[in-house]
Amino acid sequence: MGTDCPFCAIGRGDLDADLVAYRASGMFVVPTLKQRPSNLGQVLVCPASHEVLLHRLQAHVRDGLFEVVAQISAAASHAFGAVGTTVLINNRAPDQELDHLHVHVIPRFANDALVIPNVDGAPAPRELRLQLASKLRAELE
Repeated sequence: MGTDCPFCAIGRGDLDADLVAYRASGMFVVPTLKQRPSNLGQVLVCPASHEVLLHRLQAHVRDGLFEVVAQISAAASHAFGAVGTTVLINNRAPDQELDHLHVHVIPRFANDALVIPNVDGAPAPRELRLQLASKLRAELE
């Protein structure tokens, strides 16, 4: 797979390179297309290779994925002013739109009333996602 998968295209550097906030050890991080106004800064941590199921990951890919998730979780407090994060992964959820494994890191704020799944179906403006990627990138440098 990979040719039709937008996450594979981002992983190869063929698409949305300016939105990649972080890239390391076969992983990349991008702001989600749909941003909750009360949780700005939600990102996806993805393997660059086309992976689908968490339980089928090779150990080194799984370890690299969660190493990056831990780094992003720590950086979110400084980058976005969050008090913590919620880390979420779907493993073939029925409402999953893209069949490429990814981990959501959602910044949390006091009284944010987080609802999962995201009920706001409107895509965030690209400019906002670029700003969020830039803030996170600066924190990770």
